[in-house]
Amino acid sequence: MKKILIGLVALVFIIGGSAFAWYKINYGGTNYYVQIHNDGKKLEEKTQSGSVWHGYGYKEKAYNNAGQEKTLDFTATHNLRHEAYLKLTYNKQKGVTNWEEVKKTAIPKKALDKL
Repeated sequence: MKKILIGLVALVFIIGGSAFAWYKINYGGTNYYVQIHNDGKKLEEKTQSGSVWHGYGYKEKAYNNAGQEKTLDFTATHNLRHEAYLKLTYNKQKGVTNWEEVKKTAIPKKALDKL
């Protein structure tokens, strides 16, 4: 009975670790920070179902925790507020996978100095 229980626990750790690694590879990445100054470019794209998606595209200079610059493209479903600070998650394979508005105090000093 003990051997079966140990085997099940090991299996749970292996499956859980694999799922976490897959998630980090596909959706994890480096955090970059940007401040919005202009309106986004209005976009319209036809989806596979035939409906039309409306959004806004942005191409902005963003800075990581060390203050290194990278120009990133990302989209939003609405026009973003001017002077808003955003934290972007950048993945090498997928580009920007996530963004969220943050307070100025949440931005690392080296990145904030460049903004």
